Amino acid sequence: MSYIYFNSPPSPYYLESGSSDYKIGDSHPNRHSLNLFDLIIVRSGSLHLGEEQTSWKMQEGQTLILLPDRYHYSVEPVSAETFFYWIHFQTVNEWAESEQLHYKFPTEAHQECFNPAPYTMQIPKSMQLLYPQQAYRLVEQMNDASKQIEPKAYWQKQHAFEELLLMMDIKQNNKQTSSIVRLAEQVEHYIRNHYQQQITNQALSLIFNYHYNYITRAMKQVYGFTPNEYVMKVRLDQAKILLLNTHLSIADIAESVGFDNIPYFSNCFIKHVGESPSSYRKKYYE
Repeated sequence: MSYIYFNSPPSPYYLESGSSDYKIGDSHPNRHSLNLFDLIIVRSGSLHLGEEQTSWKMQEGQTLILLPDRYHYSVEPVSAETFFYWIHFQTVNEWAESEQLHYKFPTEAHQECFNPAPYTMQIPKSMQLLYPQQAYRLVEQMNDASKQIEPKAYWQKQHAFEELLLMMDIKQNNKQTSSIVRLAEQVEHYIRNHYQQQITNQALSLIFNYHYNYITRAMKQVYGFTPNEYVMKVRLDQAKILLLNTHLSIADIAESVGFDNIPYFSNCFIKHVGESPSSYRKKYYE
């Protein structure tokens, strides 16, 4: 199984959509370096498509994402009347194709935005939709909105497209998400909402009813940080926001993000950011 990973926010954005009705003997066009993502959803019949050295025979309710920088081609003409939807979209953020179930981008795409937890969408390269009728309805909404006057049409198309991505993101489907991923997401959510408080290993074990070593393994596997490392990351990212957007003193900022000791806060900031809190603030204010 191959997955397409998208760092977000911002989410991938809708460009255009439509539908095609192939008669027996028709073929999908061959294209190279289309420079956009092409999402295909078969509603009836079947399509036999290829990308580079791999091919898929798509049936009713199945999807396929063709990538911007690849060669796409028809493996064979359709042997029965086939109706399918197509959606062209693009992203401004990093994306990757991987067979890893928990892919981690090598660089933090949102570091300058001080986002402690960029979300990574995980969309199967090809999948059988769990709720195909709902997907068809969303694509029809995109197609119908194209006939309306902007800017209302833009928001309707983008909203329907994001709903479709939500349906396809396997992280949102508990049946396909492993227990270790769900645990990591729950711990991450807890840390983001309680980083101002003292968060101990024992407390996490009691809250989530797992041994701390298992919690640590889950966090490392999914987010690349231990719980303690993630607490530090969230606190320092919040400190950056306060340094740039408020006139609070260094001491007040340290306390507000969960540090009891001001020198310790400054030392941690220097270690992880590379400069003192005051220098960081002056660099952007001057």
